[in-house]
Amino acid sequence: MGHDAQALDRAVRAAMNGDREAAKALPGKAGLGDIVLNWCQANSLWPLFFGLSCCFVEQATVFTGVYDIARFGAEVLRGSPRQADLLVVSGTVFKKAAPMVKRVYEQMPRPKWVISMGSCANTGGMYDVYSVVQGVDQIIPVDVYVTGCPPRPEALLHGLITLQDMIRRKNRPLRPVLNLEGGHLGGRDDILVPGETKDRDTRGPGMAGIPARGTSVTPPFFAGSRSDEMWTPPAPKFPFTPAHEALREALAARFGELLAWQETVVDMPTVTVPADRVIEVLDFLKHEAPIRFERLEDITAVDETARKVRPDHDYTAIYTLTSLSSIEYLRVRVPVGESLELPSATPVWPSANWYECEMWDMFGIRFADHPGLRRLLMPEEWQGHPLRKGDPQRATEMAPYLAEDARREQPEDAVSLLEKAHAAPPARREFVLNIGPHHYSTHGLVRFILELYGEEIVDMTADIGYHHRGVEKIAEHQSWHQFIPYTDRLDYLSGAANNLTYLLAVEKLCGVAVPDRAQCVRVMLAEFYRLSNHLLWLGTMVQDLGMITPVFHTFREREQILDIMEAITGARLHPAWLRIGGLAMDLPDGWDRMVGDFVKIFPKRVEGYRRMITGNPIVRARVKGIGRLSLQDAVDHGISGANLRACGATRDLRKVAPYSGYEQYDFDIPTREDGDCLARFEVRFEEMVQSNRIIAQCLQWMPSGRFVADDYRYCIPDKKDTLRDIESLIHHFINATRGPKVPAGETYAATEAPRGEQGFYVVSDGGNMPYRLHMRSPGYASVQALPLMTIGHTIADFIAIMGSLDYIAPDLDR
Repeated sequence: MGHDAQALDRAVRAAMNGDREAAKALPGKAGLGDIVLNWCQANSLWPLFFGLSCCFVEQATVFTGVYDIARFGAEVLRGSPRQADLLVVSGTVFKKAAPMVKRVYEQMPRPKWVISMGSCANTGGMYDVYSVVQGVDQIIPVDVYVTGCPPRPEALLHGLITLQDMIRRKNRPLRPVLNLEGGHLGGRDDILVPGETKDRDTRGPGMAGIPARGTSVTPPFFAGSRSDEMWTPPAPKFPFTPAHEALREALAARFGELLAWQETVVDMPTVTVPADRVIEVLDFLKHEAPIRFERLEDITAVDETARKVRPDHDYTAIYTLTSLSSIEYLRVRVPVGESLELPSATPVWPSANWYECEMWDMFGIRFADHPGLRRLLMPEEWQGHPLRKGDPQRATEMAPYLAEDARREQPEDAVSLLEKAHAAPPARREFVLNIGPHHYSTHGLVRFILELYGEEIVDMTADIGYHHRGVEKIAEHQSWHQFIPYTDRLDYLSGAANNLTYLLAVEKLCGVAVPDRAQCVRVMLAEFYRLSNHLLWLGTMVQDLGMITPVFHTFREREQILDIMEAITGARLHPAWLRIGGLAMDLPDGWDRMVGDFVKIFPKRVEGYRRMITGNPIVRARVKGIGRLSLQDAVDHGISGANLRACGATRDLRKVAPYSGYEQYDFDIPTREDGDCLARFEVRFEEMVQSNRIIAQCLQWMPSGRFVADDYRYCIPDKKDTLRDIESLIHHFINATRGPKVPAGETYAATEAPRGEQGFYVVSDGGNMPYRLHMRSPGYASVQALPLMTIGHTIADFIAIMGSLDYIAPDLDR
């Protein structure tokens, strides 16, 4: 505490003891009543959080026993703006979410203050993109800014202390409280105006001489770029098997010469199908082909208009299919004609619904006979289709988003959304209930609209996109290396596990072989982040059910994991520590002691959770038999991960399609048969035990050798090599500035991420950045399937079902 703050506290205590001279200790003219009221307000703040993205995870951490915000006079966490006097806006402010932020602020009574937490809340941070507001201070006043991406929990506590000091110094509340003129009550009232009271330049003060992030690698702005002239070998070729030849013969026998197979592919068999026959082909592949492709993995599109060699059509639809029985993938490419319309695949796979809505939203491609085509990620009033090459990328290229925009662009009416999702209203509807977007139990900004008959849910729909950060557009303007930090934030609880999926796709395209030591470290970090994710999920799920104690215990072990991650990578949530071909650096001294201490104590802690939670009869009553999902429905809706294994499937990519050396590790795949909330809970619970086993084996078997491959055409060279030979130094300079040139081609890579199967589809046009990048998120399929698990249950059951699915908003919305 500073000298001034100590003087203020002495003045308060003196005043409370009856010393009428105490006011002289305060700067300005503060009366005795001001002193007492300031002391009360500063030491009894009632915070309401508006958690928007990554920063909220660190904000939530300060409410647990490890940091204990109650010590700082802010224990009374409020769920209603009517009861709060401090709004903490943590994370990226999205244009679709901004109206809710403003509405919540305006519903708070005076006095009220605002803390903006994190660089994205402050300025938009690294997200200078079409969907993001460049700072919450453009729509509401801000009193204290907490910097960082994300800030550590201690940074928020420091911001709270700063606000308390500000209240003691500047607040003169007595006269406003007594309805008299003069004095001052509460925080700032002024909203900043971009270009006038706020700088729009994302580079920051004094940095006008450097290029804005991304522009230095984006042709034609990078002066003298020689990326096109650099030679790289062609991408590796996929080895076709007799099973693939049998598939080709079966398709040829059924459809003749209509189909065109791509002979040189990197990752999977790829066939081009005309738009008017695509549904017949997809149905055949699902039900009759020699290799049955039971699951629709993903649908996306590529805007071909900026290709170096442009095809005769502007857009291509990409269908990725998965065979669960044969462990195979197939890519179906469909050229989109001038009408920009395709037939809907929803009769074959119900999961196609949202994918097709997204393609309409982002590319303007329509789907005939779709059951409810609508905008999915962007606001209803949005003009254009953001993933078209001609649409704006940067928020700073567009008109600034201001308070009047937030006041005008309100969320779409619930009944309107229901009408788009369903042909006719349910006959038994009594009323409609919104849960979210800003709700404790929605696990991020997601809006669920329930149609109710009493307490019974008779139908529902979901409104997503409140966390859409435009990363797929951002990827088109970053070098292959520059994009790595964005992958951490795609699922902000999975950290290096996200790096891994993206890099596997890029490394497949480049043909880079990762050294054994780097592979082992990657596996260890991925499993640590699986544990970190599952611990937060476990604590918050049972908290949603009304059991508060476990979250304090699970966060204790989670903090130990994050301490290990910070010691190894330098960061807690977003290490961005993996690189093309390996790692950013080798393991530090002492890593083995920290990891060894953890793997010894963790099994006992898991048993403690088990005794505390699974034996509780109230918890079991809330989850057993609730939210059942059949295995067939799970497959048809694209469910993966623990949610699929809870329905009886044994599919885990670490076992059935191992990557990064997972085939060398001894671990089991937990499964259950019932497909209910309890089954999903038990599968994830057991997964924590298995992840600890894998980490223990990494500790025992950690190989020696290089931590990054020596293929310096693509990899950032080891610093020691740059000091010994000029070739390594040149490659270091090129790869760290404009980035490596990646061979032309397309590839898809998937991993068993903490929430399920996460995939990256990347397209290279032979340049130094992705031509197109798309992420397949596991939570997307899970949330789309919620009606199957929800209808017929009660509102209280819905909270349990949401928690059991373990989805997260940035994973949904990208």
